[in-house]
Amino acid sequence: MKNHKGFTLTELVMLIVIIGIVALVAMPKASTGSAVRLEAACQKIASDLRYAQEMSLAQQVRLGISFDPVNEAYFVYRVNVGTVASDPQTRNNFNVSFVTLNEFKGIDIASTSFNNKVEFDSVGAPYDGNGVILSSQGVITLQAQGGVYSRTVRIEAKTGKVSVQ
Repeated sequence: MKNHKGFTLTELVMLIVIIGIVALVAMPKASTGSAVRLEAACQKIASDLRYAQEMSLAQQVRLGISFDPVNEAYFVYRVNVGTVASDPQTRNNFNVSFVTLNEFKGIDIASTSFNNKVEFDSVGAPYDGNGVILSSQGVITLQAQGGVYSRTVRIEAKTGKVSVQ
């Protein structure tokens, strides 16, 4: 008899089962997609807040961001002339909608602590929607998957420092 080298059918089946188990364990969970989108949305809002503050300083005008939690959107505006500011990337109106942008689908703007508007003066100090300087930290709360994941974007009173937590 010849000595045949190779795998038996049982060995091949076991190898396929083991590879399947390893693939299931190594595959990222579906819910981590929501966490990643939530983090990206927080970073986007923080970046846009910093942009509004920096443009206020550079142009010596008041800029603000108006949040619309019902429609999951916000826009950057110039306070003095009451117009929507231009987006530096697209040169269009600076409107952001989490409903229409695929990378932010499923992300909810749950609440803000400053009447849904925050404005920055010519020295970068933050004000609420009523034109009163923030006396306490401003908070924007974002949620994903019905509140399973939650993050906040914070604006420090008086200084306007923006952070994600």
